[in-house]
Amino acid sequence: MRKYFLVILLLISLGFSAPKIVLKNLWIQPTPPGIKTTMMGGVILNEGDEEDYLIGARSEVAKAVEIHKTVMENQIAKMVKQDRVKIPPKGKVHFKHHGYHIMLIGLKRPLKEGDKVKVTLIFENSGEITVVVPVKMHMMMEHHH
Repeated sequence: MRKYFLVILLLISLGFSAPKIVLKNLWIQPTPPGIKTTMMGGVILNEGDEEDYLIGARSEVAKAVEIHKTVMENQIAKMVKQDRVKIPPKGKVHFKHHGYHIMLIGLKRPLKEGDKVKVTLIFENSGEITVVVPVKMHMMMEHHH
């Protein structure tokens, strides 16, 4: 009897220490005619007690889906492909124009305002989470110095 109690306690403690990923305010930028690449953004929250990592993504509308980060190098913004993005426990990561974002590359069709796109985000610990993301204009917040 005591052994079963310990197993139940272990299972409960494992449940409480896992990451708990929540996706909010997701968007995909519409594409002008002839453009085969676009960006997806939003917020990834981790409401759990353990860190997790976004390690990939895919969508049937694109040949490739990659995680990128915009970095400044000699006053020039460059997009650098990322293998993984840490989602800290009780924390969040904003995916937006400047900073981390998800690129949909080699689009199979134009994406227009009002479309909905199924995207699967792949996490190291939480596995795959599939969401339907609205295509809508997302204004860039520019900083002028």
